[in-house]
Formats: sequence, structure tokens, C-alpha cells
Amino acid sequence: MTFAKRIGSLYPGHRCTFQLLSTPWYYGCIDPVVSKWMFLRKKMVLRHNLSFFRGLDALVSPERNCMKLRTRYGITDLIMIHTRHGAGDREGGFDDKSGAFDFTLLPGRKYVDQLQRLGYLSDDRYAVIGWPKFEVVQGLKPERPRLFRNDRPIVVYNPHFDQSVSSWKPMGLDVLDFFAENRAFNLIFAPHVVLFKRSRRHRASLPRKYRRLPNIHIDTGSDASIDMTYMLGADVYLGDVSSQVYEFLLKPRPCIFLNGHQVAWQNNPYYRHWGLGRVVDSVRPGLGEALSQAFNTHPEFLESQQKAFAYTFHTAPGSTAAERGAVAIAEFLLDTRKENHLNPVCRG
Repeated sequence: MTFAKRIGSLYPGHRCTFQLLSTPWYYGCIDPVVSKWMFLRKKMVLRHNLSFFRGLDALVSPERNCMKLRTRYGITDLIMIHTRHGAGDREGGFDDKSGAFDFTLLPGRKYVDQLQRLGYLSDDRYAVIGWPKFEVVQGLKPERPRLFRNDRPIVVYNPHFDQSVSSWKPMGLDVLDFFAENRAFNLIFAPHVVLFKRSRRHRASLPRKYRRLPNIHIDTGSDASIDMTYMLGADVYLGDVSSQVYEFLLKPRPCIFLNGHQVAWQNNPYYRHWGLGRVVDSVRPGLGEALSQAFNTHPEFLESQQKAFAYTFHTAPGSTAAERGAVAIAEFLLDTRKENHLNPVCRG
């Protein structure tokens, strides 16, 4: 909640209130490391706060688990608005839940095209607004810590938590070993925060030896992992399917992608971003060769990166993404109220 209040401080005069929804008393007695109950927290928050949700006219959410309020708990008159989270291409971000909401805010044209192609988006149920996170990050102006005592190039390694597509299980420790042995580069290891938050589920463990190396900085889930501190501070992006690559491209720089599952990625829309840098199938010798050429070959990818960024994130002069999103939500709710007043229906 502290981080949310920091964001709120960027909008003087706002009338938002902040409330942390509760979980059952017994949830705090469960060991979150060894128990399967840790994965049920979202469900428990919903079930334990049904009276709160029933009192709302609309719920705006970046995640899709909240749709259970309608499908499982029968709250059918609550208007559900989705803002999405992440701006990537991964297949898991495009499923039927994406089309279950009453209204969706989208960051750019890429999502309109993909969701319509899949049949998950109605013409009057979305608005393209851009990416408010960029404005928040600019407003917060997080201080960039000096992580290394040298001026060597910094690589940020950002594996995803979804092990069916992530590079972590097949290649992750090999990547860390590579940088442990090659001090010509500094490494920021900043995986998707869920990877180690649910470490047992995703088989994520980190030997202590990597935490003592002067050229490796490890962060498995602090605010710096989500406020773009590392995406703005690195010189090279190394990853797989995380959406953070598009945030990294706010300032175009070299990218390298790890194909740990031997994916036939060319012309696959779920790997569109792999066309924005080198793709390697191995850490040795693939990663070493790609890194040695990264800055020299980057001009080959620059135009593609710029086009992909513009396709992913909508911008418009004279307004911010947050303003456009607020206006879109307000207009949708007003139109919905008019429709329901004239022809009351149950939104099920």
C-alpha cells in the first residue's frame, strides 16, 4: 500500500482512498514457503471480502482472477474493467478471460489487433490509452543506485516465471555461471517477481555463491524490480518472454533472447519481440558471442525496436495515458448507466 500511496502523491488533489483488503485470520498462521495455500491468497481475498465487492458499482483491475467474483460468487451486476498488466507478446496473456470483462483499457494497437484476431474483443468494449506506468516512473524519478564500482557494461537478466516458456529452468544457472566467470560485464539478475515469490512452484533456488560476486547484483522482488530502475539503468537486455523488454525499449538498446525450449519462433506472434535482437540457443558459446557483438549489431535492430515500441504503446499530444484512461472509464460508465436506465438488464 505504501507504493500505491507514492503513486497517488503524483496526482495532487485526488480523492482516492486506500484500503488493504483482509484475509482470514488463519491465513497468517500458514507457512507461505511450504504450503500450497500460498497460491490461494487471491481466492481467499475475494471470498473474504464479498460484501465489499457487492458494494461497488465498478471494479477496475490489472489482473484477471477477479472475474471469479462473477463466475464463482455470483456478483453479476458489478461492472468489470480490465487494465491488463504487462505489455508483452506471451501467449498466456491472450486467453478467453481477456474478453470476459465489460471494458478493457489497452496500451496500444498491437493488443487490439491480437485480441480481435482471437475473437476476444468487441468494438465498443475497449479504449486504447497508452501506458500510464511510464508517466508514473517519470514522476517518481527513482534514484538510480550505483550498483557496481566500475563502468563496465551492465546486462539485466529478466527471466519469466512461466516455466513452459522461461529460460530459467533450462539455462538460468548457466547464465549466472557465465557472468561469474566473465567479469567484463556486470549483471543485474532481476527476474519476474513471481519466479521467487512462488519459488517452490517454479523450482527457483539460488545458490549463495552468486550473492557474493562483485559484478552480479541480485534482486528477486523489491520495488526496484517494478519501477523500471533496472530497465532504465542497464545497457543490454537479456531475457525470454517477459513484457519488460518493451519497457526497456523506452530507450532503445541491444537485446538478447534465450531460446531455452528450441522454439520455432519466427513468424510466431507470441514471440514477436524476438525479432528485436539476437536469439541464442545456448549460453556457451551463444551468449558470449552475442554479447561481444551486441553494441556493433544494434543499429540493425534499431528501426524494428522503434516500430515495435510505437505499435505496443499509444501516445497522443496534449494528454497523458492516465488522463485518457480516466476519461474512457468515465464515459463508459455513463453510457452504461444510460443503457441500463432505458433497458435494465442483468450483466451476467
